[in-house]
Amino acid sequence: MYKNLIKSYAMKIKPEDVIDYGKKEGVDVTLEEATLFVETVKANADYILVGHAYEVLESIKNKISTPAYQKLEELLAKYQKFIN
Repeated sequence: MYKNLIKSYAMKIKPEDVIDYGKKEGVDVTLEEATLFVETVKANADYILVGHAYEVLESIKNKISTPAYQKLEELLAKYQKFIN
C-alpha cells in the first residue's frame, strides 16, 4: 500500500520541493543537487521500492554536498520502513 503512494508522490516531485524541504531540515540544497535527486528518484523509483534505496543513494554520493548526502541518509533510515 505505501509503495504505490510513495511512487505516486515521487513521480510528481519537483526540484523546488526538494529545495524547500531541505530548508525546513536545515540543509541548503542547490538547484543542481535537487534536479539530480529528482531525476535519479524518478528514473529508479521501482528499483528503490524493492529495497535498493541505499544503492541508488550511493550512486549520487559524489555529486552532492556532504550535508545534503548526510541528510538523505538520515531521512532514508527514518522512512525505510515504509518501502521495505
